[in-house]
Amino acid sequence: MRIGVISDTHDRHEVVADAVRLLGEQKVELVLHCGDIETPDTVTLFKPLPTHFVFGNWDKDKGKLLAAIRDIGGQAHDAFGAMELAGRRIAWCHSHDRHQFYELEHCNYFDYLFYGHTHVREQHRTGKTLVANPGALFRANPKTCMVLDLVSGEFKPIIIPTAAKPGESILSMPGLANRSMPPIPGLPDPEPTANPGSD
Repeated sequence: MRIGVISDTHDRHEVVADAVRLLGEQKVELVLHCGDIETPDTVTLFKPLPTHFVFGNWDKDKGKLLAAIRDIGGQAHDAFGAMELAGRRIAWCHSHDRHQFYELEHCNYFDYLFYGHTHVREQHRTGKTLVANPGALFRANPKTCMVLDLVSGEFKPIIIPTAAKPGESILSMPGLANRSMPPIPGLPDPEPTANPGSD
């Protein structure tokens, strides 16, 4: 059984639609959303895939979100969700409630704990629990979600391609500013720049 995990979609409709399409191509049987959906318009994009949602700190109008989730046949789990799939105990949350997140991570009950909020893809193990953040579709470079094969235990990050905005320099993108560029013939070498944050 393969599941998709996604978080921090923040109403970025074009990117969300691409992510849902890519997860569908990976033949996932359901999707876990780790919160910060924002509005019902984003929820509707998940209609092609059975999706279980939890709420994050930016999910302000829960009533409208709940109605949209019901309309697409999804499931809402409020602050965190838990289920057993293919013999594995799985929990997911947004992680902005630090106490709750700590309890879920350290109870030594779950095989997997997925979380969002930080917009940083990572994974680590705490006791028996593999803890993982799928990344984010907003304020992240690259924008990612993930697929987990519950039989093999294999994680696969899914990178959602995004185009630079017109006129945007590649050097202004996060993670690329410090890359060295080859010299252009006929121009003097650029002056070295100070490290960010140095005085």
